[in-house]
Amino acid sequence: MKPDNPIAFGCSRELESLRIEYQNQFDRSNKLDNKVYIAITFCGFLFVFITGLFSGISKISLPENSVQAVLTAGYILTCVAVMVSYVYVLIFFMRLLQPEQMIRMDPEKLAKAELERMEDLEACRSLILLYRDIINENLDKLKLRCDEFTKGLKFIVPTVLLAFGAYAFQLVLSMV
Repeated sequence: MKPDNPIAFGCSRELESLRIEYQNQFDRSNKLDNKVYIAITFCGFLFVFITGLFSGISKISLPENSVQAVLTAGYILTCVAVMVSYVYVLIFFMRLLQPEQMIRMDPEKLAKAELERMEDLEACRSLILLYRDIINENLDKLKLRCDEFTKGLKFIVPTVLLAFGAYAFQLVLSMV
């Protein structure tokens, strides 16, 4: 079955796909927020791991030789590095949870476009242009947030590795 007016049909199909993409942007933004919450929750578990690490500092005795002095200094420096790295990661992810203004198709924009004065096909095309602008701007913001999230995940790995390194120092110090 062929539509009566293929141009109008195509215009309405494009408009519908843009409306769906517009709605999907809000879903993707919410999913990204959920991933940030999960990363912050992981940071909470990491905090428990790190506090156990710092309990070893109170057990350090004065070094008796240069090997113990180097190991003690390495342990303390690694603990400080873990603490600084952890605080940085936490602040980084908390920053990602700042409210991000997603642009909405509000009635004011529609009123300014004066769609009611246009023929159906012209109104459809104007609406398509409005949606495209909003979608493109929202996609740019969402892409930046996703890139920041990925960068934040890369900061977690060194923090965990530093924590394991500090535990290694702690174990070696307890044996020496």
